[in-house]
Amino acid sequence: MNKIAVIGSNHLVAPLSFREQLAFREQLTQANQIPIDKNVPVSSEIGKAIEADLKRLGIKGKTYDQLQSMTSKYQIHGTVTLSTCNRVEIYASLPSDQSAGQLSDFLEDVFQLNQSDIAKYTYLYEGLPAILHLFRVSASLDSMILGEPQILGQIKSAYEKSLTSNTTDLLLNRLFAKAISFGKQIRTETNVASGVLSISYAAVELAKQKLGSLANKTVVIIGAGKMSELTVKHLVENGVSRVIVVNRSCERAERVAEMFNGTAMVYQPDLKFLTQADIVISSTTAPHYVVQPCALERVMERRPNQPMLLIDIAVPRDIDPESEKIEQVHLYNIDALQEVVTTNREDRQKEAKLAENIASEEAVKFHKYLKTLGVTPTIKLLNQKFQQIADQELERSIKKALLDTEQEVVVTTMLKSLIKKLLDSPTRHLRQTAMSNDSIQQVDLLRELFRLDKNPDSNLDMTIREE
Repeated sequence: MNKIAVIGSNHLVAPLSFREQLAFREQLTQANQIPIDKNVPVSSEIGKAIEADLKRLGIKGKTYDQLQSMTSKYQIHGTVTLSTCNRVEIYASLPSDQSAGQLSDFLEDVFQLNQSDIAKYTYLYEGLPAILHLFRVSASLDSMILGEPQILGQIKSAYEKSLTSNTTDLLLNRLFAKAISFGKQIRTETNVASGVLSISYAAVELAKQKLGSLANKTVVIIGAGKMSELTVKHLVENGVSRVIVVNRSCERAERVAEMFNGTAMVYQPDLKFLTQADIVISSTTAPHYVVQPCALERVMERRPNQPMLLIDIAVPRDIDPESEKIEQVHLYNIDALQEVVTTNREDRQKEAKLAENIASEEAVKFHKYLKTLGVTPTIKLLNQKFQQIADQELERSIKKALLDTEQEVVVTTMLKSLIKKLLDSPTRHLRQTAMSNDSIQQVDLLRELFRLDKNPDSNLDMTIREE
């Protein structure tokens, strides 16, 4: 029987500078990066900055496929990786006799991190605490924004990706199916998600806090994914006069812009599209800074005495933090949203407490359920063994006693009832034993006593093993 473990890092335990080192990218090829139009000259200064940034993050090669290729080295039987703007978590199925601590070595190996940083900025759970953690995450109790709706979809996407990639196993399948179901349950049985904010909404609220009214403001959105789409929606609802959507794909930018009467533009590293911007909100999947200080400084020189508010909600960050040193530039990253959501969180604390209680109860139930899975094959084998013996004796008795059909049915029914009663107590004991620390030894003893693995004359399928 395997066990569940998770190692991860989130906004509660680690600074953004550490979390962005754990961010995954599907394929870090030129096609997946913010492209540069060959007809537009790029200064060597900007090119060198992008190259240095890729080296700084060390993201090259950090793909899901490469992570999976290293699992056999650490005897990891299955993985599901959850990577969002506020967390990266690797859920693993490990042999019960293996230490969950090996996941720290695994993380060090994959990301080339220092063990001291891993110890300081990550958490590691196994067994019941690991189950409870995932349940809390799915219920959005561990999110920066309590009750936010996106996390459940992100968990589902992470699980579906693992299924498609064939990186999960039976144990993780059951865990994530239950976690997704539990997330829906919490949103039905409590009001923890009532009136909830989202990261994109919080970004707009931060802009309002810093600038007051957003009326007559020009906003540039860098990126055209779901987060950007939600951001544009909230901006329009708050009265911005002009929205510019910038993306590496003009088609995607146009799709989002057309939804809200905005303007679409293709990204270029000279950042000339920011010339008219009052507010910039960036959320791309680029593996390097898409806003470099050298280019931004030139933009600011063309618009003297006009402040610019930049909000970076990407992980890894889209905007080089050095940009904050430029005059009239005011830069905030995703961690700055904490102060925005504090009031909203306080309003839902009562519902959160109810959700926490439900999460604890359901985690304990599911943990017990997983424990019983370890003895289920043995119970099945025991029943098959008794039934086989009964069938053999019944066949001999029928031949000797010349029983008619009606008598044969009566005897067969009696034998089935007898087997059920004889095995009732051992079965109950096995299921109770599953929750103890010596369950493996007791199961092995029972299998040896009844020769469940050593019966060459048996027609039983002896391929059944502990899950």
